[in-house]
Amino acid sequence: MSRKNFTLLIQPCGFIEFNILKRLVEVLKDKFNVEADVSTENLTPPLTYYDWRRGQYLASRILDWIYGKVKFLNYDRILGLCGFDAYVEPLNFVFGLADPFKGIAAVFLPRLKPEFYGFRPNNEKYFERIVKECMHELGHTFGLEHCTNKKCVMSFSNSIVDVDYKSAAFCRNCSLKLRSAGVEIGSSAILFQ
Repeated sequence: MSRKNFTLLIQPCGFIEFNILKRLVEVLKDKFNVEADVSTENLTPPLTYYDWRRGQYLASRILDWIYGKVKFLNYDRILGLCGFDAYVEPLNFVFGLADPFKGIAAVFLPRLKPEFYGFRPNNEKYFERIVKECMHELGHTFGLEHCTNKKCVMSFSNSIVDVDYKSAAFCRNCSLKLRSAGVEIGSSAILFQ
């Protein structure tokens, strides 16, 4: 029997479709050798972290707030899945944010939806983008930095075009770094290019 190398709590914040949570658990189990659970509680962030002028939450405050709510559950990694937009200065927005010291990451979903850009809803494209950003932020929690290989999931996404271009897999260098950190990844998470 294979050893599970870390435990993951997926913490919904705001409205997240149930089928996305269910599929995400299965995909992340395949990509990482992980035991993943979805929190039974959906968190609503306090409005003190909301910037009314921008219409966005401050991502770093959301990350710390989620961590404070669930750190006692003793998961190795926490992944907040947030149904609201967020930013960090000086950027206009972020798709996600991670704190490797606390082992927590968050992905902010609105800008991953095709309809945000005026396109028709496309659930498969939306879900593919979610997977990529979750893998990217989890990679940061294990100490990975942004990768220069534009096909690697760890490449920086400045726009949705960048998200769509990269793969839902780690390049050889990032894969080796994960393995040297003791993280097992599945073959579907390795980029063979």
